[in-house]
Amino acid sequence: MLEEYLEKNDTVYKILNNSKNKHSHAYLFEANGNIESMKIVLSFVKYLFCPNNYSNNEHCRFCTQCIRIDNNNFPELVIINPDGMWIKKEQLLFLQKEFSKKSIESNKKIYIINESEKMNTQASNSILKFLEEPEENIVAILITNNIYQMLDTIVSRCQIISLKNQDKNGILNYSFQEKDNIEENMIDKTENLLKFIMSLEEKKIDTILFTQKLWHDHFKDRKDFQTALIIMIFYYKDVLNYKINRSLESFENKIEDIKIVADINSIKDITKKIDIINRLKEHLEVNANQSLLLDKLIIEITGGE
Repeated sequence: MLEEYLEKNDTVYKILNNSKNKHSHAYLFEANGNIESMKIVLSFVKYLFCPNNYSNNEHCRFCTQCIRIDNNNFPELVIINPDGMWIKKEQLLFLQKEFSKKSIESNKKIYIINESEKMNTQASNSILKFLEEPEENIVAILITNNIYQMLDTIVSRCQIISLKNQDKNGILNYSFQEKDNIEENMIDKTENLLKFIMSLEEKKIDTILFTQKLWHDHFKDRKDFQTALIIMIFYYKDVLNYKINRSLESFENKIEDIKIVADINSIKDITKKIDIINRLKEHLEVNANQSLLLDKLIIEITGGE
């Protein structure tokens, strides 16, 4: 269980291991692209439910309860994933209905909301009410790869657990779950993408004049276009990390450029740009015209100045 992650996420292990008897009513796991994020969360869930307080598998290799948790067949655990592009209010209403029932096999109930940044407005407001009036025997666990897309009021009510990204190689440490979608040739194209971002920041709307050289020559197909947007999100996330005095996660070798972009933008500007790119990425996923999307990206990011 938890001890499997002692070496990889030692700080996280210590926090979670000390949560058995005095746990928070709500945790927000900032995945940072860690591909084991759900496994870590489920290990924590097993630990909280374990009647013997075990934090490893040595004493219970064939534990029926843990197997049922892995199979999503434990009545006191509910896992919510996005329904399509969003987590919807109806899913949260189902959760509240399930948790209004009496516990059968444990003195606590736990729910996990995966990709919680994808909660729509109604779902966010619904879960916020749940978090504002916590019940003693209910533990909320939210997992996100983009904490900046979530309501501040939700974030402030959770204990934040920040996982380590396991990939620390090269110019760009790909710290997002979409890593499997990234081709090797994107590493070579990243420098052009960074030039595009710096043009957006310094040349503003005039970047439209350079899109052939900075974008179209390198991101021709839809998959490369989508990956470029993902990388942009994590570039601006690092700008935000720098603004709030947190460690850079993806672009440690580009600190000088990060400083320049951070000086140009306020925290509000950066979060707005992340939201814009995320929204356009969703439009691309439903086969919107790429050229029009790129023009829209430049205009909205630069404010049309």
